[in-house]
Amino acid sequence: MTSHQRHYDVVVIGAGAAGLTAAVMLARTKLQVLVVALRDRFNSAAEGVRNLPYAEGIAPSDLYGTMERTAIGYGVRFVWDEARTASATDDLVTVATRENGEFTADRLLLATGPVTDLPAWLPEGTWGKRVFECPFCHTYENDGDHFACVGAGRETLGMALMSVQYAATMTAVIRDEEAAAGPLADRLRARGGTVLVDEVATASTLAGGEIEMVTKGGVTLTAGAILLTGVKQPAVRFAETLGLELNERGGARTLVSGRTSHPRVWSAGSANAPSFFLWTGAASSGQNAAQSICEDIAFGPLQSSYWQELGRTASS
Repeated sequence: MTSHQRHYDVVVIGAGAAGLTAAVMLARTKLQVLVVALRDRFNSAAEGVRNLPYAEGIAPSDLYGTMERTAIGYGVRFVWDEARTASATDDLVTVATRENGEFTADRLLLATGPVTDLPAWLPEGTWGKRVFECPFCHTYENDGDHFACVGAGRETLGMALMSVQYAATMTAVIRDEEAAAGPLADRLRARGGTVLVDEVATASTLAGGEIEMVTKGGVTLTAGAILLTGVKQPAVRFAETLGLELNERGGARTLVSGRTSHPRVWSAGSANAPSFFLWTGAASSGQNAAQSICEDIAFGPLQSSYWQELGRTASS
């Protein structure tokens, strides 16, 4: 086990776009920063990061590797381990890891990313390659394929409408009969799509890489690209144990600055963000949280009066 100091100015849980961006910014202000994370991120399975003009198409492992080296260069320390628990008092936060013991800090940033809930029928090795959850990130690379959007109802129809321009054929497989008779379904049909009220029972990968799905109703569909809805759930484990107020999606309720209901805890990234929160959005939220933490340290109890004098609120 690598020896680490035990107390830091800030502990960051998570090493994705938000966590690493925040860690670098915090370390550049000469704070002692520890990142506790596992190496597998939400988008690790993807072949390339998209909608990132300065690093378009780069493999996630290469991008994160560069960010990690940058962070280390500024003095950030990493513990590649699972954060098991997090607790916070009025004076201190404590993070317990699986193999490296406990670490304490003056402040905590949750940047854990979402919890992925993939359907049981999904063939192994297809997530991030043929199966996605965003209409922006990998649809262009599958332009001209046969598409399927699979999920509960209106969100799935919306995903199909936002992706139909790429599809040779587009089939939305939904469970909601009411949504299938609604205006979104009508619009999808008007644009050449098909709406099927059914559920996928099994699926397999064909020799050419396409995925063949068989529904509970006995329909067989073949698609080169599948978009899923409902697979990204808020990461609530730490938010609940820390006693944080939750938002309507079940994640930690935050201000734009990433502040949570606990004065020593911030949250950033896609763990509690709306759908289609892209890489750049996660990174930006990490910057917002890092700035807010620096302001909290700098101004302490004077923070509210400082921003009021400037005509701005601490939540902006």
